[in-house]
Amino acid sequence: MCERGHRSALAGSTTASGDPERTGSHHGPGAYRYDRRTLKSVAAWTDALRLTRPGQWPILSAQLAVGVILSRPSGADAPAILPLVAAWLGWVVLLNGGTLAFNSAYDRDTGPVAYLRRPPRPPGGLAQWSLALMLTGALVGWVGVDPRFGAITLVCVGLSVLYSHPATRWKSRPGLDLLVNMLGYGAGTTLAGLLAGFAAGWGDNLGNLRLVGGFALLFGSFYPLTQIYQCAEDRARGDRTLATALGQRGSLALALLLGLGAAGLLLTMPQLEATADRLVLIAALTGWLLHLVFWWSQAPGWPDARHERGMYHALVLWSLVDLALVVPRLM
Repeated sequence: MCERGHRSALAGSTTASGDPERTGSHHGPGAYRYDRRTLKSVAAWTDALRLTRPGQWPILSAQLAVGVILSRPSGADAPAILPLVAAWLGWVVLLNGGTLAFNSAYDRDTGPVAYLRRPPRPPGGLAQWSLALMLTGALVGWVGVDPRFGAITLVCVGLSVLYSHPATRWKSRPGLDLLVNMLGYGAGTTLAGLLAGFAAGWGDNLGNLRLVGGFALLFGSFYPLTQIYQCAEDRARGDRTLATALGQRGSLALALLLGLGAAGLLLTMPQLEATADRLVLIAALTGWLLHLVFWWSQAPGWPDARHERGMYHALVLWSLVDLALVVPRLM
């Protein structure tokens, strides 16, 4: 990934002979080399940070919070803060940020990707650095939250490698790519939130498995939407993704089917005690499904930019599903 004769950009800049590069600074030869290496390193680290896609972190933070809030027993005291902070750092920043950067290290996207309209060129050493981030996330989860949380994080590290690494590249195997994202982002994030809530003092039972399964299916419904507008670039790279295999309308039909399955699980959760709570959730899930039906009907005439907007509209509708679940628990 690095240019021939150069060290990783994350580690600083050298010439083909192995010597640090000079700059035109007027503070002496040593200062020239130090300033140039620092500036280049800072630029590389900035690119690496951008490829962890911080714009996505609030969205995943909200989903993690859904699990935390729904682990709260009625009348419970305030939770311990440190396990929740460790859960957020380990899952959202280190595991998730590392996952996205690890994927970018091999995809080398030039067009828009989810949460990053103009991705930078991946710096050298990004794959190793992002893998270290993910493993650190598992350690933080194990020590700072709960061993079960750390174990789930470690499983997701393995899924991330299987998904992106050229030796396996499950991303290019339709069906496996969907499964990884349903397990990792959908089920994993929700279960991680439940475990974080338990670690913070809000009980210790896993009676919310319909919630976990429901969000696994809901993320399965969302996942094809992240690929539809990238089909041309994926085909050019030789990736046979779910969306390139099924086509736009086929992908949306699958999204609709999985959305119906998600609605079936979420609406039958025993935690929905009041009829009003169930009606609000029905309204939110209906909005999700109607969006997919409309998108399916219009898909053949939409340009890639319009498909991308459809994905972001779906994120707004997802947030309404989250709110429909958590607001009654907080009242």
